[in-house]
Amino acid sequence: MAMRVGPSEATDHMRVSDKAVPVRITDGELPMAQLLGDYEKPFSFPILLGEAGLHTDDLGIWSDRILDLWVRWTPTATPTWFYLFGADGLRYLNPFRTFEEARDRALSLDGVEVRQALPARALNACWFRYVPVPLDAKITHRYEVWGQTSKSRSEKITDSKVLTDDETVIQLAQGLSKSWGYGVGVKDAFLYDAHEHEPCIFGGRQILWEG
Repeated sequence: MAMRVGPSEATDHMRVSDKAVPVRITDGELPMAQLLGDYEKPFSFPILLGEAGLHTDDLGIWSDRILDLWVRWTPTATPTWFYLFGADGLRYLNPFRTFEEARDRALSLDGVEVRQALPARALNACWFRYVPVPLDAKITHRYEVWGQTSKSRSEKITDSKVLTDDETVIQLAQGLSKSWGYGVGVKDAFLYDAHEHEPCIFGGRQILWEG
């Protein structure tokens, strides 16, 4: 999780008081707060929960200083790409450019969740919010085709009545390539929100043809 660490003798010594840092709660009979530094490299020793600004009661561990449970320091993340997480909470190594690729892979495994890496702009630029995406999320597609010259003059086609399927997009991209010198056709996926009001989550771009 990410939290703005509270001031204490320990955090003052570590020079992290009132700073937003990733924190991992250790296992065991006496949980402690393990603060993580650059590239998730932990500090040499954990500190007491209270020293980090965390509190415990009958409901568990809590704090109004927690910024997000899904934010962590991961310079290796690619914004808007999709990652698989196992039941143990660990991230799989290889990401996917589109949700559909990640979903199909997750369905072939057991107990795996798909999450999208999005920049957490309120924090350091290298922090990412991993947002869970339901495997049964409703998807819609939008096509774009454009041609371009070396002088950046271009022509773009976005009419959904014309761009109806992959094959049509590929043919139009090839035609623009001949007349402009360069052409590309893409298929963007958009996921509906939980209420299915509108496709508001970008699900990745697939390049159907480029040349």
